[in-house]
Parts: sequence; C-alpha cells; structure tokens
Amino acid sequence: MTEWTCSCRSVYYELCQAGGLGFVRRVVQGEDPAVAETSRVRLAEARVMWHALLTGLAR
Repeated sequence: MTEWTCSCRSVYYELCQAGGLGFVRRVVQGEDPAVAETSRVRLAEARVMWHALLTGLAR
C-alpha cells in the first residue's frame, strides 16, 4: 500500500502497488465488513484512478 484515506471513516480507500502494477482497494468497516478492488493496471493508470477518487471525479 502506498497511499490511503483516513481509516477512521466507515469506508476508506487504499492505493496499492507492486511490480509496476497498481489498484485501488475499497474497505467498508462495520457490522458487515467488505473489501473490493479494481483490476490491476499499469501504475500510471492506477494513479489516475486514485486522483479521480480523491477529487470526486471517479465513477
């Protein structure tokens, strides 16, 4: 993991990378916890997704 949003929230995100690939992980905490991840893409593409998420432009 290289970057993350605040884990004090009920939903937080992590930017993960390894071997030149990256993905974004979404973690839902609480009674019914869940984890979802994007597909692995080139790190540059993962950073674009991360930026879009942080600026409210992600879909």
